[in-house]
Amino acid sequence: MRIPPRIQDSLASGDIDAVEAEWLAAVDGEIAVDTFLAITRGLVRLGEAERVGTLLELLDDQLQERGLWAERLDLIRGAGSRYVRSGQIYETVLDTLHDLYRDRESDLGELLHELGLDRGRQETVKLWDKVDRLRNLMAFQRGDIVEMAGRGVGRIAQVNMPLQTFKVDLENVKGVAIGFRAAGKMLSLLPPEHVLRRKLEEPEQLAKMKPPELLELTLKSYDRPLTGAEVRSVVVGIIPERRWSSWWTSARKQAQVLSSGGSRQTYRWVAASDAESSLWQEFAQAPNRAKIALLRRAANQSQDLRDRIATALDELSQRLGRRQPALAFEIRCALERFGAEPSWPAEELLADLEDPLDFFSSIEQRGPREQAYILLPANRSDWREVLEKRFLLETDTKAIGTIAGIVDEELLRRCAARAGVQPHRTPAAFTWLAEQAAAEPALRAGRQNRLLNLLIQALRQDAFAPFRPRLKALFDSGGTVPKLLPELTLEEARQAEVSIRHAALEDYRREPLLAALHLKFPDLLADQDAGEDDLYALPASIAAKRDRLRELVEEELPANRRAIEEARALGDLRENFEYKSARQRHEYLTSLATELQQDLQRSTPIDLDSAACDKLRIGNRAIFESKSGEQRSLAILGPWESAPERGIISYESDLAVRLLGSEPGAEVEMDGETFTLQAIENLEAGSLAHP
Repeated sequence: MRIPPRIQDSLASGDIDAVEAEWLAAVDGEIAVDTFLAITRGLVRLGEAERVGTLLELLDDQLQERGLWAERLDLIRGAGSRYVRSGQIYETVLDTLHDLYRDRESDLGELLHELGLDRGRQETVKLWDKVDRLRNLMAFQRGDIVEMAGRGVGRIAQVNMPLQTFKVDLENVKGVAIGFRAAGKMLSLLPPEHVLRRKLEEPEQLAKMKPPELLELTLKSYDRPLTGAEVRSVVVGIIPERRWSSWWTSARKQAQVLSSGGSRQTYRWVAASDAESSLWQEFAQAPNRAKIALLRRAANQSQDLRDRIATALDELSQRLGRRQPALAFEIRCALERFGAEPSWPAEELLADLEDPLDFFSSIEQRGPREQAYILLPANRSDWREVLEKRFLLETDTKAIGTIAGIVDEELLRRCAARAGVQPHRTPAAFTWLAEQAAAEPALRAGRQNRLLNLLIQALRQDAFAPFRPRLKALFDSGGTVPKLLPELTLEEARQAEVSIRHAALEDYRREPLLAALHLKFPDLLADQDAGEDDLYALPASIAAKRDRLRELVEEELPANRRAIEEARALGDLRENFEYKSARQRHEYLTSLATELQQDLQRSTPIDLDSAACDKLRIGNRAIFESKSGEQRSLAILGPWESAPERGIISYESDLAVRLLGSEPGAEVEMDGETFTLQAIENLEAGSLAHP
């Protein structure tokens, strides 16, 4: 505890009389023992040990007179040797304990005996450790309602002195035994008004509370701010779990609920008189972008505070102007949504932009970006060029739809063509175009096979992780892919069948597509070869893939499901970054696990020992020599082992397809040069590191 500044100054100057006067004045007020002990140490350093003893006696008398027995124990512990007569500490402590627990003499007597505090001074080794244990144990008695760390709320059903244990009946488990030593750390006594105690004793009354009332009780029950997940764990059970999101949305709108902490927000309840001043102070200290969110929170406050915040933001946006035009525009849009009228025109800002592309990329919220797109043609002569580039750079498909509604058909076709060149570089634009292609034949005309292949490839590409659920929906009935299949040629259909079989799709999506292909192209059924769908791989590669699948199913997916539940507990899923991120991760992991499982089901081990060398087969190494004398060595294995930089190629590669079945003496074209197959060798697993 810090010494008050006036007393610090007096101690520093050696004015002992002033310190004593302050001490005597403080004794008549609210007594903080730690402060007096700190002053005591200062006086002792100045050589005033005798005066200290007198002052401590006065303080001790005052504590006894007021019945502050717990505080007296703290004083005796901290400075008893300076004012209690030699040899009297034990008796003084024992007397104070009897005064402190006067209404529980029976329990006290048992504990004094168990801890050895009733046997005289000769048995008081580690006196204060025993006193601490006694006080921890006396905090609990039979019938008390407690919270057990990590286990929930319950009632103390039994105090067993011989075994030195409490038995606690929790909500779901009865008779949980807790040792006396652990009780102080594991159990917390719940006061009568604590929400968890009332949840146990009077759940019907809590269920009748309005959302703000129950949230107020919950937040006031703790001496620290709570996260949304913590609030949820309290109120679910009072309200049905299915009502949590709507309850939370309604409850936290109360003006007295103040949040802080950025993406990991915590919530606390403040008095009505403090709510507005706290919000204004938070607004004044917040970074410029964070002030926009505080404007939304001001919606439940007084008109005066709303006007003050709106005026401050309007002035801020004008000051930012040319220096941070994106943030200035976002503030302007927020003011309009709030019902305030900005004092400067957006048209002027857009017309004066030095770098429109940087401006749009700096606007974090989709709404303001869309508004700026709409205003752009009337305020800039280069709007077509800007919107064409933004179509490809935009990361939100709704905003891309806004751009598409502004530009003409010619420009839109050009954008579509560019988005199809390298889709992984423009994932949002490609996703939007693929979705539109379901209803717009012109967007798929002449590009059916390529669009299908790009969609299948996108399912595996990390760039499309945020859009993967939407891409998969395009393979369902009514989506883009079922409309592409009938428009393919027979040869394209053959390629499509192979691609769909190997695509990262669930069986319930894959099977209807294959059925539709076979219905449209019956010849495909005659082409099927039971063995062509096998996936050849080394036993070690198969084992590694099985380990990876086990890791996904037993570790990563369960951890991800827990992350989704924790994020969902924060509420407001529309703007919940943690929830969206966890859901996207779930789609990725599920897709990866499905793909691995399907690949393992069709995997066939490559037996290196039994591979013949009369013709080039999977599991062989081929030695080539060109006419100029250059030698090359190629090992043919499966797609899981493929490493062309080390001379290992997959049997699925174009080069391997041309080589398989070749005999020594055959000629093959590689990199524009003719090579002759000189020899075919068996591969050894240990040699694959250096083929």
